[in-house]
Amino acid sequence: MVEMEDLRMTEQEARLILQSYQPELDDPNDPEVANALRLAAENPQFARWWDEEQAFDQAMAAQIAALAAPFGLKTRILAKTTAPATSPIARWIVGLAGAAALLFLLTQVADIWRHASPAAGAAALPAYASEMVSFVKVPPSLEMMSGNLDAVEGWLKQKEAIPPSVPPNLAALGPVGCRLLSFREHDVTLICFKRNGGKLAHLFVVDRAALPNLKPGGTAVFQQEGDWMTATWMEKDRIYMIALQGDKAAVQSFLPSA
Repeated sequence: MVEMEDLRMTEQEARLILQSYQPELDDPNDPEVANALRLAAENPQFARWWDEEQAFDQAMAAQIAALAAPFGLKTRILAKTTAPATSPIARWIVGLAGAAALLFLLTQVADIWRHASPAAGAAALPAYASEMVSFVKVPPSLEMMSGNLDAVEGWLKQKEAIPPSVPPNLAALGPVGCRLLSFREHDVTLICFKRNGGKLAHLFVVDRAALPNLKPGGTAVFQQEGDWMTATWMEKDRIYMIALQGDKAAVQSFLPSA
């Protein structure tokens, strides 16, 4: 059995542990947490820091809880989710990286707030386009990377993802990779393709039940998102969307009828 005295740590290590410690969730009897709390109790200056840290966390949580989440933030956070870290120090490292990524994401998706409608009856298609574009505005992390479309489609089949029918002009670009996303509890398949100039074209595929107001047999619906353009259309029981940086003509050139 490991004695508490054997778990020696510096004050800096203790601070890292306590910065990730959540009293309502974490076990205070965890050896690392208990040792860090003991150090805080023994050192008045450390104890003052710990009190201030908890007060700051509570104030920050209250402020964040009062904010409405921007489009796409949940999509990207869920896409970044990994297995939980097992130790407080590991959780702190993951948390710090996540906080930095979150600040960057908030900067990138702030313009989406301007397009977000607070009304509960807002059209699903504009919301879908906004959320998916907000995800790919920052180069997306891909679960599978390959320049071979057959390999990409094979991976998606293994994952039981929605199998896409890639428009010929888009398939001719060659893929970069793919990943799985979610929109309002519906699975979304994303495949990224390499365009000239180092930019990407993104193909999203979702079940038609996710966007019930989109009618089959109609022409593609275009939507501008800043310097991004999307084109959305339906084929059988699936809804496809291409998103890229460019104008209507750029995205139109990759549609099935192009």
